[in-house]
Amino acid sequence: MTEASISTRNRELPAPTRDRLAALSAPRASQIPMAVRHTQRVAKLRRNIVWGVGGIVTICAVFLAYHFISSLAIDLRFAHIGFQGARITIEQPRLVGYQKDGRQYELKARMGVQDIHKPDIFELEGLEARLEMGQGLPVLLTSAAAVYDGKQDRAELSNGVRIFDEKNYDLRLESATMDFKASTLVSQRPATLKLDCCDVDGKAVELAQAESRLTFTGAVHSTFHEQKTEPGTGSK
Repeated sequence: MTEASISTRNRELPAPTRDRLAALSAPRASQIPMAVRHTQRVAKLRRNIVWGVGGIVTICAVFLAYHFISSLAIDLRFAHIGFQGARITIEQPRLVGYQKDGRQYELKARMGVQDIHKPDIFELEGLEARLEMGQGLPVLLTSAAAVYDGKQDRAELSNGVRIFDEKNYDLRLESATMDFKASTLVSQRPATLKLDCCDVDGKAVELAQAESRLTFTGAVHSTFHEQKTEPGTGSK
């Protein structure tokens, strides 16, 4: 076959066929860098979406938390606040409310948990409460655990409760219900009252602080302390 016939045959090939042959025979640029850049763009876009959604959720949670907290009738302050689903964790919460006669009471705790679906309810750990009693000594209350209802000004106390005024009496209970607005405490569990003269035990107790009244019921028992006689004194 002559050169003329070969060139004539090449000229007879269609143009698309020649283009495909040229593309196959030409050196091809590596596609790896382009694929890497595409993967990086996709990964960055995914991170931005995740952070964006997380930021929106956090902002909404903060807004809801402060909305619920600000709607309470009590004054609530705290050191730090965090979120876990629908539950808000509050470090060192401090709540201030008022009794029926206008006297103030203050509640502090190591930790508090609030559910945004129940904004009036606080689950408290390490509760310490202070009730102002006018001219008298303030009444102090401690409880290892408590569930406080801000709307009712009431708390369910548990795991060891103590209420005292640092001078006159010291009441120890297993659990109790405290109405802060009415300044009353009720317990259907065993309780012990410690006085300078004696200890009083009962299976149930009711305390009305405004009336200075403490009522024991159920197997009430009193133990009087021995009076110590100072040296050099005695009955003649």
